[in-house]
Amino acid sequence: DVYNETHRITQALKKFLAEKHILAFDAELTEALNNFNKEYFPVPDYKYRLQRKEIDGKVYGAEKEQQFLPIYQGLIEKYHIQLKQAKADTFLDKWYIQHVREEIDFVFNLIKQIANPATKRIITLILSRTIRSCRATSHADLATLIEPVTTTYYCAKHGKMCKPLFFILKWWETYTKDTIKRLQQFKELRTNTYQKCLQGDSRTIDIFEALEHKNPEFAALARKQKVKGIFSSPPYVGLIDYHEQHAYAYDLFGFERNDDKEIGPLYKGQGQEAKLMYVAGIAEVLTNSKRFLADDYDVFLVANDKYGLYPEIAERAGMCIVNQYKRPVLNRTEKDKNAYAEIIFHLKEKDKNIEI
Repeated sequence: DVYNETHRITQALKKFLAEKHILAFDAELTEALNNFNKEYFPVPDYKYRLQRKEIDGKVYGAEKEQQFLPIYQGLIEKYHIQLKQAKADTFLDKWYIQHVREEIDFVFNLIKQIANPATKRIITLILSRTIRSCRATSHADLATLIEPVTTTYYCAKHGKMCKPLFFILKWWETYTKDTIKRLQQFKELRTNTYQKCLQGDSRTIDIFEALEHKNPEFAALARKQKVKGIFSSPPYVGLIDYHEQHAYAYDLFGFERNDDKEIGPLYKGQGQEAKLMYVAGIAEVLTNSKRFLADDYDVFLVANDKYGLYPEIAERAGMCIVNQYKRPVLNRTEKDKNAYAEIIFHLKEKDKNIEI
C-alpha cells in the first residue's frame, strides 16, 4: 500500500513539474555552474591550494559569487522563476523557495486523500524527511539556520559554487525508496514485541499511565516487568534550538509547540545560569524515570559534556557513572573540520555498591 500510494504521488509530482519551467531552469543552471566550477575551482588543485594557504577561500569565494551572479540572474529572468514567497510569517513561508513550497503543498494535499491511516502516517513522515532536506539554506548551515539562501553561493563545505534546491522530486524519491527499504528490512527482522512512542514532558510523564491509553496489554506487562534500561541522547547546553530545527513540521502538520519545556535550548545560552538549569532539568528526567526502572537498570546517555556536568547530574539523580565510552562523530551535518567527539555515559543506581 505504501509503495502504490508513493508511486501514485511521485507520478503526479512529475506531471506537476513537467508543466513548470523549473526543471529546464535547473538543468541550465547546473550546466553553467559545472563549467564555472571547472574553470575557477578545479579538483583537486583548488583544495590543495586552499590547504597550502595560497588562496584565501573567503575572499576568493566572495569574488566568484559576484562574478557568477549575473549568469544566475539572467537565468532567473529567462525562465520567470519566482524565488521568495509573498509573505514570511511562518517557517514554511521564510525557508522555502516559492516553487518548493508549491510542491510541498501539492504532495501534502495528495497525502490527505489516502484512506488507510497507517499508510498516511508513513508517507507523511516521508514528506517530513523530504522538506527538511529542501530548506533554502547553504550546505554549511544545515544545522544552524542563519538566513534564507535564494542565490548561488560559494560553498565552504564543498569548495566550489553551489545552488539552493528548486524542487523536491530528487529528495522525495530518495526518501521514498529508503523508507520502503527500511520497512522491508524491519518486516524481516520484526519479533513479537511491543514498540510505542509516547509524547510528554520526560521530567513528569507517567510512562505506565501513558502506555495504558495506547496499549493496555503492553502497559500491564511494563508494570509487571518494569523498564530494564534507557538509551538516550539528551540535548546539549545552549547548542541547538530543537523546536526551530523542526519548525517546518510544526507549520505543515499543525503540531503543538512546547518551546518552554525544552531543556538546554539555544536561546538560554551557555552561561552559568543556563548550565545550572540544564543540570536540574536532566537530573529531573532521570529521577522521574527511576519510578519505572527495574532494580538492576542500565542507563546510557550520549553527551558532548565539555562542561563536565554529568557527574553532578548523576549525583542529583541518585546514580553513579560506572563507565564512559568515547565516540568520535564522523558524519556531522555541517561537515566542518573541527575535531568532535561524544561520550556515552553508563549510569546505574548509586546505592548498589558498584565499583567504578
